[in-house]
Amino acid sequence: MDVSVIIVNYNVEHFLSQCLLSLRAGSAVLKQAGYEAEVFVVDNNSVDGSCAMVRRMFPEVHLIDSKENLGFSKGNNLAIRKSNGRYVLLLNPDTIIQEDTLLKCLKYADARPQLGGLGVPMVDGSGRYLPESKRGIPTPSAAFWKITGLYRLAPRSARLNRYYLGNLSKDESQPIEILSGAFMWMRKSALDEVGLLDEQYFMYGEDIDLSWRLIKGGYENHYFADTSIVHYKGESTKKGSLNYVLVFYRAMQIFARTHFRGRSGRAMHRVIQLAIYLRAALAIVSRVSKAIALPTVEWLLSWGGLVVFLQQYGELQNIPYDWGMALPATGVYSLVWLVAVKLQGGYDKPWRWNAVAKGTVMGTVLLLATYGLLPESLRFSRAIFFFGTALVPVTIALVRTFFVRLFGASDDAAPKRLYISGSRDLAPMQDLVRTYDVLEPVAFGSVYALSIHSDSVDVEDDGVRWLGGLDSLSDAIRVHQFNEIIMSGREVSAGQMIRAMSLVSNKNLRFRIAWTDDGQIVGAGGPERGAITEWSGAIFKPRARRAKRTVDATVALLVLLAFPVFILRKQAHWLGAAVEVLTGTRTWVGYNEMHDGPAGPSHQFVFQRAEGMDERARQRTLLTYVRDYRWTIDVQVIWEALISYRAIHRHGSN
Repeated sequence: MDVSVIIVNYNVEHFLSQCLLSLRAGSAVLKQAGYEAEVFVVDNNSVDGSCAMVRRMFPEVHLIDSKENLGFSKGNNLAIRKSNGRYVLLLNPDTIIQEDTLLKCLKYADARPQLGGLGVPMVDGSGRYLPESKRGIPTPSAAFWKITGLYRLAPRSARLNRYYLGNLSKDESQPIEILSGAFMWMRKSALDEVGLLDEQYFMYGEDIDLSWRLIKGGYENHYFADTSIVHYKGESTKKGSLNYVLVFYRAMQIFARTHFRGRSGRAMHRVIQLAIYLRAALAIVSRVSKAIALPTVEWLLSWGGLVVFLQQYGELQNIPYDWGMALPATGVYSLVWLVAVKLQGGYDKPWRWNAVAKGTVMGTVLLLATYGLLPESLRFSRAIFFFGTALVPVTIALVRTFFVRLFGASDDAAPKRLYISGSRDLAPMQDLVRTYDVLEPVAFGSVYALSIHSDSVDVEDDGVRWLGGLDSLSDAIRVHQFNEIIMSGREVSAGQMIRAMSLVSNKNLRFRIAWTDDGQIVGAGGPERGAITEWSGAIFKPRARRAKRTVDATVALLVLLAFPVFILRKQAHWLGAAVEVLTGTRTWVGYNEMHDGPAGPSHQFVFQRAEGMDERARQRTLLTYVRDYRWTIDVQVIWEALISYRAIHRHGSN
């Protein structure tokens, strides 16, 4: 065997198929020249159908179907140890090679016995040259010019653009230092000497580390310009997200600790820390700007409408207003209305117009209630409040209609469902959905499901695509863009339901339970049973989280203000708990871990809901608490704990 091509794949089925097609053509050219190639695909627990596609379309490929995400280094090493080629090519799944790329690289490497690794020019999906095709060692100075972006001031400078070796021609083959992990051709005997990929690196940095070890081992790394590949860049890792950026810089920290000592190591560490802070700051600014863009537009338009009304009303009634006071006052009025809308959930997605209406009315009541307390200079006319009550919801409706048309950000997308079951028989659940979803018909041509008892991935069974177990839920939602989840009330336990919701609590999802037998669930009003039960009031929803946080902060402040009482009652430990609650590290009332896994964001609690109950009653009580959250329950639990001197749970205690 001459060449072993290894691809580590993670949820990029369509890119992987194109890559394998190009490899099939490249292998055929190799064979015609008298050489042999083998291809390995290591799948890191994908949920997009990658494994099924490889088995169906590429039987010649050696598929390693991992049941966990091993990361880049471990996945490649697993296949390298099974490979038989004189050369190993690590290839990203979002690449396409030319028909003669493998043959040209093989002949170039055979002619240079000291060659340890080889890279080629890469272009993105638009045909633009990717500078990471050739790189230098990321010394502290090279990393600084790269991270700050100052290398762009002199892209061909050997000093300022050492990271991308800007002084070297991209059209000439020549020695370089660092190869790209997207296409990393290496001599197997060299790997046997210097070692495989360092498994400290989960993703990123491992190619830099191995390239540098090849050079330190006496080998040369070359940039081979007589062929090129397409690298769509980032499709398999979504490199633009903050999480992946942080993973990259943490990988750089590992590299710095391993290869730099003394002053250089400290300098490298400071540069990387600077990069992390800059990236985090940019991400926070971006997130905040996106969050406030819509309410800012609505506030400015509402404010402008109130100003116009007051101006026209003053002229009609012949009332001279002090605009030095009237202008900011109308801005405050508009802000009060929109804050009230926010508190009522008017900015939670999906948008609900009843929440906007409730918030507007609440704002009007608040403004009218405080009107008599305002200084005379701010009391213009009660008419402005009644006008604002009509203006604010109309403004919100117009802005959001324009927003949806401009950006296509509709919250009324057709349901794309994921079923969570305990067996391979979805018929009872599907029958219930067909019966009770008269207003929301869904085509059942493509049915997706998870099984709480199954770890199998990419299995097609009677028209149902099984995506794995409950641990695959987050990936399944990200890859397939589900917006609705239906769980079997008969087969999915209360703990598993809570765990499923906690895994994706920050997503805009609709959760429902299909009750497929005669079982009961205790709701807020007592025992109940329905075919399809909503989770619209769940503790993970934004409105419930705000209410819970408000209770937490209010009670914590009251405890701290009344500290002498707690000291006299010998309950001083409440003060420490109040500080933790106020800082957001704990919540007053939570729920312990259930048998089926972590219960979610409120497991760091001071007092437990459903303490002292038998298991069955506890399961039902906790499910009711999570499914239909009421802030009054928290107050009740806290009060009972206070008067009964209940012990406070310590971190990690059950």
